[in-house]
Amino acid sequence: MQHLTRYELYSLLREAKAHSERDWLMFLVSYWHGLRVTELITLRASNFTENEIIVQRIKGSMKTQQPLMRHPDALFNEYDALKARAAAAGNGRLFPITRNQVWRLIQKYGTAAGIAHHKLHPHVLKHTIAMHSIREAGIEMVRQHLGHRNLSSTGAYLRVSDEQASNAVFKAAA
Repeated sequence: MQHLTRYELYSLLREAKAHSERDWLMFLVSYWHGLRVTELITLRASNFTENEIIVQRIKGSMKTQQPLMRHPDALFNEYDALKARAAAAGNGRLFPITRNQVWRLIQKYGTAAGIAHHKLHPHVLKHTIAMHSIREAGIEMVRQHLGHRNLSSTGAYLRVSDEQASNAVFKAAA
């Protein structure tokens, strides 16, 4: 499963924030909440309560309600920026751009951050939160967080590459 390393995610967010608060926040919200690009660009202020985001997932997935992330590293703290953006959006969309524009932005900032081209698509942020959290949080928690109805959808994040398997085995056997 193609996903960003923690360093690549940090680099992407840093690059986006240096150029656009909106673009940084789009990527951050997509990451923290495991959103598809369509779910992201249709968000409105009505999707938020005081401390939570409510998303009706698409493609047969469930509706999820998740806390907004407060993080000690400002680059990963969505809370204040998202609250301000929701207040400013009124009844309109928080991120009034197209899917293609999101695609181009992730390629632009990802390329500037030195991330391999094959990883530069909007869905990589959903894959990234899943891959970063599945071993620690467990498959059932990640399934619920991503809004998957079917556990097999989430199971794809348990797969490992030959390189990962070899490294783990060699480390355990050494």
